[in-house]
Amino acid sequence: MVIEIDRIFAENSNRTHGFGNIILTTFEPFTKNPAISKVFREIGLADEVGSGMRNTYKFTKLYSGGVPQFIEGDTFKTVIPLNETATLKAGPKSRDQVSDQVENDTIAMKILEFCKTARTKKEISEYIGYKNLTYMTRTYLKPLLESKKLKYTIPEKPKSRLQKYITKQ
Repeated sequence: MVIEIDRIFAENSNRTHGFGNIILTTFEPFTKNPAISKVFREIGLADEVGSGMRNTYKFTKLYSGGVPQFIEGDTFKTVIPLNETATLKAGPKSRDQVSDQVENDTIAMKILEFCKTARTKKEISEYIGYKNLTYMTRTYLKPLLESKKLKYTIPEKPKSRLQKYITKQ
């Protein structure tokens, strides 16, 4: 990855499915580097395939007003234009915090919608694409329970193997 004054440029080895620019509205998501992808999924740091590209478009427009480029080939290339004013105003910490919060809020909303019917922790985890139950519980379920947006079906036994979660009406 190279960070320049006007852009961020990254290259990664790739299992190619074509050549040239990828357009958000027409792309078909697939894993670019299965080995790396598997590691991130196993440790609970990867979402669904394609979400990174959608998030990159969204946040590039938000921070720099530009449009990122994704270039398919034997090497996958990403070019993110930077706006100096946006870089100075936001800085790296602000970007990370906003990105994480938006992602967490989106997943929390998916969980609340899914749990309109009582669901097990495993069902929720599979639905949002997380294999790491501990991470998913700490990051999403616990805050939703604490904010009383989600509730236990067996509140007197929160660690019961029969426990399910349901959206509070």
